[in-house]
Amino acid sequence: MLLSLDNVSKRYGETDGVLGVSLDVEEGQIIGLLGPNGSGKTTLLRLAAGMLTPTGGRVRVRGGKPRDRRRDFAFLSTTNYYPGWMAAHDIERMMKGLYGDFSSDRFAKLLGQLDVPAMPYKALSRGNQTKLTLATALAREVGLYLLDEPLTGIDFITRESIIEALISEWRADATVILSTHEIKEAEGLFDRVVLMQEGKVVLDELAEDLRSRGQGIVDTYRSLMR
Repeated sequence: MLLSLDNVSKRYGETDGVLGVSLDVEEGQIIGLLGPNGSGKTTLLRLAAGMLTPTGGRVRVRGGKPRDRRRDFAFLSTTNYYPGWMAAHDIERMMKGLYGDFSSDRFAKLLGQLDVPAMPYKALSRGNQTKLTLATALAREVGLYLLDEPLTGIDFITRESIIEALISEWRADATVILSTHEIKEAEGLFDRVVLMQEGKVVLDELAEDLRSRGQGIVDTYRSLMR
C-alpha cells in the first residue's frame, strides 16, 4: 500500500483536527481532498507527510513511518517558501543536493510550462511563487505527491496553468492527493473524492461512481455541506 491511515486522530489541546480517519491509497490515482476550512484537510496531509505525529492510530507510507520514507513522496505545504534571494537555479541546486530523485529536465520543463520568471523568490508575485514551489515538488520523481491548496488565492489563468501542469506531468504509477477549495475548476482531474467535515471523512468514492449516478462532485459537495 502506498499510503495507509488506520483510525488516525490528531488533537490540538481540546480540539480534534482529525478524528478516526482511515484511508488506503494505492498507486495511480488523482484524489481530490475536499472540505470547508477547518475540516482537517491540512492536518491530514501533514500527518501523511510526517510533519505531525498522530495522537492516535497509525500512518504508513510504503509500510514505514512517513519521516523515514521521505524519499517516497513530495509535500507541497501552504507554508512552503524559500529565502528571498533564491532564484530557480539556486533552488534547483539545493534540491538536487537533498534528493537524488529531483529531475533538472523536468524542473526546467515545468518552469517553462508555468511561465515562471527568472527572478529571485521575493520579487515574484504570489501566483508565481506558488508555481515555482509546485514545479519544485513535481520535479521530484516519486510515487506520491501531497499538494495542499496550490490553487488558493491566485488568479484564474494561474490556476488553469497549474491544472494543465498537473495533467501533463502525472504518471500512471504515481498518486496525487490535491487539497483544494476550487472544486469546479479541478473536478475533472479527480479519480477519487475524499470529503472531510469536522475532522472526519464523510465521503470516500470514486469520481466515476458519482458521475454514473448523475452526481457531479460540486453538487455532491454542496449537498453534504448543507
